[in-house]
Amino acid sequence: MPPRVLLSSVFKPFAVDNMYGRVDSKIELYHNQITKYQGVFSMRSFMDSYGLHVIASNIDVPATVLDFPTLPRFIREVKKGYDIIGISGIMPNFQKIKKMAETVRDISPRSTLVIGGFCAGLPDINKMMDVDHVCVGEGIGFMRRLLGLPEAFVYKNPDVVSQMREVLGVPLWRAYTPHIVVGLGCSYGCDFCSPSHFFGRRHIKFFTSGKTLYDEMVRVKRRFKTDIVSFIGDDNFLLDRQRAEELRECVIAGKETFNIFLFGSADQVAAFGPERLAEMGTSMIWIGREGKFSGYAKNRGIDMKSLIAELRSVGIKTILSSILLLEEHDKKTIGEDIDEHLACNPVFSQFAHYSPVPGTPLYDRLEKEGRILHQIPLEEWHAFRQPWFVHPSFTLVEAEKVQNRAYTRDFFELGPSTLRFIAVELEGWRNLRDSDKPHLRQRARAVAAGAWKLQSIALAIRHLAPTDHIRDLADEVLAGMARDFGPPRLPQQGIAAGLYLSGRARQWRTAFFGDALQPPTRMVKYNQ
Repeated sequence: MPPRVLLSSVFKPFAVDNMYGRVDSKIELYHNQITKYQGVFSMRSFMDSYGLHVIASNIDVPATVLDFPTLPRFIREVKKGYDIIGISGIMPNFQKIKKMAETVRDISPRSTLVIGGFCAGLPDINKMMDVDHVCVGEGIGFMRRLLGLPEAFVYKNPDVVSQMREVLGVPLWRAYTPHIVVGLGCSYGCDFCSPSHFFGRRHIKFFTSGKTLYDEMVRVKRRFKTDIVSFIGDDNFLLDRQRAEELRECVIAGKETFNIFLFGSADQVAAFGPERLAEMGTSMIWIGREGKFSGYAKNRGIDMKSLIAELRSVGIKTILSSILLLEEHDKKTIGEDIDEHLACNPVFSQFAHYSPVPGTPLYDRLEKEGRILHQIPLEEWHAFRQPWFVHPSFTLVEAEKVQNRAYTRDFFELGPSTLRFIAVELEGWRNLRDSDKPHLRQRARAVAAGAWKLQSIALAIRHLAPTDHIRDLADEVLAGMARDFGPPRLPQQGIAAGLYLSGRARQWRTAFFGDALQPPTRMVKYNQ
């Protein structure tokens, strides 16, 4: 009998103040990090724990993945007596991992227990809890070695998704965006970057050619009936220029329309070029701006404002991330950095504190300097409230206020990200509709086909606008759409009214009951 494997994420609930977590640590990429202070306008979604599914899909033995169980649900699964149990999590969920490890030892002591995820990088974690193995780095190879399987394998991408749960308070079902785990890490090794150093400063590629990646894109498009695809795991997709160029050629030749989300450093984005990215199907890209004082090689010589404007001109939306509390930041320079970020006018913004995570050079340096505040619980070691190190110019409370101001300025000055998203879609349509390249014209036609939805949403945002300035921004978008597509018709006005009522209801629920959403529990079996 082959060994049986259970891989589990940490248990829910999340965003609750207790011994296991904090109310400000929501398990939502957008609502917790990118549209953090946008209230009803924030996009609400959950992502599968893709790393666990990737491992299970590629180890050739019966494996079960348990995503976001309750603790009782996890206990019931452990009682089935798995040979190997793996638990994955991040530092803020340390106490949950510890509790789950204790549970395994109590209920199934013969099981081999493995801890993985970024939490595995904690110094001496194997002394903090009773575990058999700690997996730091790429997990497929680790588990195959543990199981005595051959090192070589043909990568199989699992069916993993993010699920949109709410837009303007409207609950959604089966609104899936498929993920393709194209690789892991980045070789640049920025001092703060957990993924780069967790994977040994390697650019690990699961898809080594553009053709095989294109074939997988077509498969998930058919499987999930959507042309939206996210490339995840690979933190700098364009580092493999040949793969990206081959993918672009396949997309053009295949005459398929895609809306791809990917991660790319500014130098690689500029070198590949916005128009070629659009031809490849790129719809949104995450770029680490970091800061005017950061000095990272990936951003040297890059005019970030111009680059984002060029991307916007072909309809590519940008998530722009900047670091707060760099060594050079004081009360004056941090304001200058935030000003420069906002001047880029990205669709989405992340303002993360400089984060000394174990395993990174930043952590090692600050630990040697005696600046890590070990008295702060690991549950609060995340970049979106207060730092856990001593900064020469800011107290912890001052740092939190600076971050709050950055996010609120982003929202109130640039408007809701959803409105910015619509504006960039329309800008791309206007510039590409008469392109001499058929594939770009096809991209523009796809935007035009959905313009009625965008107009309905923009009208609802206008009605929900909390300030005159945001209302003016919505009016500007609506005026442009009226010129291009005509004014909102009665059905669109009806949809906008429904969205308005839903948005007001969400605001009421948030005021009285909070806004925490819990991810659904999902169990998937592989190789069975």
